[in-house]
Amino acid sequence: MSDRIIVSRAHRDALYAELLTALSEVPDLEVCSSSALPDEIEKCERIGRRLSEVFRLIQDGGLGWGYVDGGESVELTLPPHELRRIMETQRRLLVVHQEANRPDREQAELEWRQAEEARAACTAVLEQIGEEVASPCR
Repeated sequence: MSDRIIVSRAHRDALYAELLTALSEVPDLEVCSSSALPDEIEKCERIGRRLSEVFRLIQDGGLGWGYVDGGESVELTLPPHELRRIMETQRRLLVVHQEANRPDREQAELEWRQAEEARAACTAVLEQIGEEVASPCR
């Protein structure tokens, strides 16, 4: 195992974009933090841990803020045990998210393929009757 953990710029940017989505939980944290209900306190703790990991990886872990031009790789600077915990959590959340959204994605892909096929059918008919096929933007 290497002492250095390096990620490609593409992996860094994809991970960064996903981590930024966690910031959308800040309003939920604000709302539930004013409650005394045990479920709401537990939700605060979960969101707080998540945001702590996000900020730790971006601020101190080598990801940095923003998108930088260039294709340089990025070195992650957190200790391996901490990086493992954060990456396992992030991966688990992404798997859950993908699985929860799979039906919507599959439906959208089906609709996209059907629209492409219907468009191809229109083009084929127009070509057979000798019509010039115009750009779809006209």
